[in-house]
Amino acid sequence: MKSGTFGFNKEYLEQPDIPNTWRAMEALYDSDKARAIGVSNFSSKKLQDLLDIARVVPAVNQVELHPGWQQPKLRAFCESKEIHLSV
Repeated sequence: MKSGTFGFNKEYLEQPDIPNTWRAMEALYDSDKARAIGVSNFSSKKLQDLLDIARVVPAVNQVELHPGWQQPKLRAFCESKEIHLSV
């Protein structure tokens, strides 16, 4: 949310800066302050966009996954990139 805003309105939302956030997480990984880094609720497209700029591949993607929502495309993508899916 943008600073100084109240209530929920789409105009109040800020877009996350994923590349800079990931670089900061890689710095923590490089300094041994984190043994692994990962993401949560990333789609195949978001993961590919991240992989295009990342030095360190995410160790895990935490997502909703159950018999009613099996996400076969995401599962196959993560398996091909050796990214663990945590549910």
